Amino acid sequence: MTAAQAVLLAVVVLPAAVGAVLALTRAERAAAPVAVLTAAVTTVLAAAAALARPSLSVPFVAGAEFALEVDALAALTLPMVAGVTLLVLVFAAGSIRAARPRFHGLMLVFAAAALATVTAASLPALLFAWELMGATSYALIGFWWRDADRVSAGLTAFVTTRTADLGLYLAAGAALAGGAGMALSALPAAESPWRHVAAAGILVAALGKAAQLPFSF
Repeated sequence: MTAAQAVLLAVVVLPAAVGAVLALTRAERAAAPVAVLTAAVTTVLAAAAALARPSLSVPFVAGAEFALEVDALAALTLPMVAGVTLLVLVFAAGSIRAARPRFHGLMLVFAAAALATVTAASLPALLFAWELMGATSYALIGFWWRDADRVSAGLTAFVTTRTADLGLYLAAGAALAGGAGMALSALPAAESPWRHVAAAGILVAALGKAAQLPFSF
C-alpha cells in the first residue's frame, strides 16, 4: 500500500473508528474535543488525498471489489465534506449539553459514511457507505429520542430513504444483468436496456437521499 492509499483509507477509517468508540462510551467531557480533533485531522487528510488522487481496492465478492478512488469530482467534494463536518462539530461543542459521546460519535460515523460515498468507485462500496449514512442520519434526526415528534421525523426520513434506496439495489442488479460488472466506471458499458435501468435506479436513490421530489416530504 502506498502512502497516498494509506491517506485515503485513513480518511474513512479514522472518523469511523473514533466515532464508534465515542458512541459506546460515556466520556462526556472528552467527547467534543476528541471529535473536533478527529474532524480536523480528517480534513487535513482529505485535502492531502484530493491532491494525491489515490485509488484503493480490495476483493469483496467474486467479480466485484470494494473500491475507493479520488477522481476529479471527489477531489472537490472530499475536503468539502470533511470541512463541513468540522464546522458542525465545532458548533455542536457549545450546543450539545447531554449525551455528548453519542451525538459526536454518530456524527463522526455519519461523516465517515459520507466520505466513503464520495470516494466509492464500485457498487459494493457505494451500497455499504450509502446504508451506513442512512442509518446514522436516522439516529441523528431522532437523537432526542424522548421527543416523540423528533423520533417520528427520524422514522419518516428512514422509511423514505429506504424506499428510494431500493433504486441502488436495482442498479446493482441491472449492472450484473447488463454484463458491466460492479465498477461505477464500467456502468456506461452495460448492455441496453440494463444501462438505462441502472441509471434510473441510481437517480431514484439520489433523489431520495437528497429529499428531492417525489421524496421531499
